[in-house]
Amino acid sequence: MKRTFTLVISVIFIAFLNACKVEDPYDAGETEAQKTESQIREEYLQKTHSITITIVNENNEPVVGATTSFNNTVYTSDNNGNILFENMTTGNYRLAINTPDYLPHTETIRFNNFTNTKKITLLSKSTNEVELLFAGDTMFGRRYLDPSLTTMTADIPDVDDALIRPATASEDAKKLSQYVAPLFLAADFASVNLESPVTATPQTAHPSKEFSFFSLPESLAGLTEIGVDYVALGNNHVYDFLEDGLVDTILEVDNAGLAHSGAGKDNLASYTPKFIDVSTIKLGLFSATSILGNEHDINYVSGDNKGGAADLTNTPLVIEAVENANANSDYSIVQMHGGNEYSYAPTPYIAERFQTISEYDVNLLIAHHPHVAQGFAMYNNVPAILGLGNFIFDQNRLETLLGVAVMVKVNKDSSTPTERAVVYPVYIEEYQPKFTHGFLSNYLIRRLANLSDDNITLIPRDGYADLFFSKDQMQVTEYAETITVSAEQRIIDLRNYAPSSAAFLSKIEVIEGSAPISLKFGRDMMIFGDFEDWDNDDEQFEVARWDHSSDSVTPCISNIRSGLQALCSARTQFDNTPSLIPFRQTIRTMELYDNENNLEVFKDFSVFGYIKGDNAGKVDLKLVTTTAEDALEFSTQYIDIANAGNYSWQAFNYNFTLPPDTTTLGPDNLPARGVKVTFRHFPPANDEANLVLDDLAMILWQDTLVVSDGIWQSNKMHGFDFLYVDTNAPVTYKLTFSTFE
Repeated sequence: MKRTFTLVISVIFIAFLNACKVEDPYDAGETEAQKTESQIREEYLQKTHSITITIVNENNEPVVGATTSFNNTVYTSDNNGNILFENMTTGNYRLAINTPDYLPHTETIRFNNFTNTKKITLLSKSTNEVELLFAGDTMFGRRYLDPSLTTMTADIPDVDDALIRPATASEDAKKLSQYVAPLFLAADFASVNLESPVTATPQTAHPSKEFSFFSLPESLAGLTEIGVDYVALGNNHVYDFLEDGLVDTILEVDNAGLAHSGAGKDNLASYTPKFIDVSTIKLGLFSATSILGNEHDINYVSGDNKGGAADLTNTPLVIEAVENANANSDYSIVQMHGGNEYSYAPTPYIAERFQTISEYDVNLLIAHHPHVAQGFAMYNNVPAILGLGNFIFDQNRLETLLGVAVMVKVNKDSSTPTERAVVYPVYIEEYQPKFTHGFLSNYLIRRLANLSDDNITLIPRDGYADLFFSKDQMQVTEYAETITVSAEQRIIDLRNYAPSSAAFLSKIEVIEGSAPISLKFGRDMMIFGDFEDWDNDDEQFEVARWDHSSDSVTPCISNIRSGLQALCSARTQFDNTPSLIPFRQTIRTMELYDNENNLEVFKDFSVFGYIKGDNAGKVDLKLVTTTAEDALEFSTQYIDIANAGNYSWQAFNYNFTLPPDTTTLGPDNLPARGVKVTFRHFPPANDEANLVLDDLAMILWQDTLVVSDGIWQSNKMHGFDFLYVDTNAPVTYKLTFSTFE
């Protein structure tokens, strides 16, 4: 939904610190160190900073006359494109730039002691170009209405403290989408996958489906308020409340002014594309699902005389719909809902669907359903977004918390109308989408680049990435470090040597000593072990993925190893129990298809991190091995991490392997696929104990590297931050890191 803008930068900031704690009956009270930390923290949040933002175009020329209003003061960029912000308190600021001459831009900027300049490059936009924004799986039901639900019935929940209450559903839904609103409002067209029936009168849930949802009609305001124009309905949840629910959904989506396709009262309706005029371009939109529900007496897809979603596996009808979309539009878009849930790459079947549909002159292919952001590819010169992940969704699985919103730049007058896009990582925190920056953004971008095909170029920026649907569109900057690894050292933390979180290890050279017996890349699956706050909401220094509800465990800024924040634990000799520091989510392994389409499961892990103690009590780790689903437990281990005492920052690690798949639990014979971790800090023998944790990781060991003539090298961007070295003697390496610019 296009909005008219002059060149305006919107900056919004509210400093807020969540001080709510749960009382621990065994806690001996606040220690002196905690009192000092509280004072330091409060003073730091009140500090003010100045920053100069320079806005330029792609030719590095200043953009003059940009204005922003902040605290009733108007700022305007000067002849050098500069805007000076002075006396800004510490924290993350939301910044959005919108102008008809440039691609809309949004970014999260951190104001602190370490940054006083910032350059932002705007992408130019020609007269006949439009920006199409796509985000992933969306719904406003289930846990939004009642946090205790796993599925829904015909009852409409009304629960205190729920994110959506029936009486205030419209305003509640608007609050959910507020932090991503500026980018969506600036787009010429915006789309999401609406994975939920919409009804005010739910009648009968699907009788045998495990998970059924519905959203209240008023909650669609969470989409219309931010300018969403179209919702894909070709998915496996649109028929959750059967025929009546489908009829209500189409009625309510129409009433909200949202265009749609992919579902209907019969095949004729569900396979009919939707056509929308966007500026000078007519779009043709079709969506369908490969998740059919044929294991039930009532499936999810339409028939000649039955309602439901369009069936992606019905190739003749799909091709007919695609040809219809092509023939009656300037630009055709097919959205496919399928694949394996919680997977990191398309299944062989979805890859085949990409391939087949790309042969019929479609302009853009998009997939969703796994709830996990996947990569990008080209199929027969057709750009493909392999998986958007979640957008507004009530899942709390760790791997579902990072999705993407992709702004595709389309020029219908070009022989290649889709050459580039901008990818915005979306962090779904407590079911609410937020944009992010720094490590969290770069972590996802590097993983997506790793899992994209070689015809794609992804260039990480701060909080987004430039995406080219062609290879080698970057400039490369290299940075090298020489290190010596002892025979006893096995894990190299590449984060200690990389020039930034956007850089990746591209070359290893053996400078002195023999080549290692083996080298292996490792990926951090914990993601949130740095205790930093990377999102763009109004709460500062939050640590949402760790349970620090006890007064004995607090985020701290005075005893950090890196970044701005760590996690501290305080105990005294009078305490009776250890402080518990649990990671909230199960950390699951990664499964990927190899070149022969065989599913490979990675099972070798290392718990890794850094610890510092001041009269600290003993520290150990509770490690519980679980199934991926149903939280069935195979084993519980307690691993000693550090003895009581004083010590400066030191690394720790513990290596383990998941049980073989022949060992299973439950009636479904589920194998081990994940772990849960809790650190325990015991009371000291005397006085006060202070413990600090920082830069923690759960490393999953994956790719084995082949060293030839003392060298390994690859120009493919990846998301591996750790290296496992197997050697019998000290070795000196030259590590070269590449940064795409």
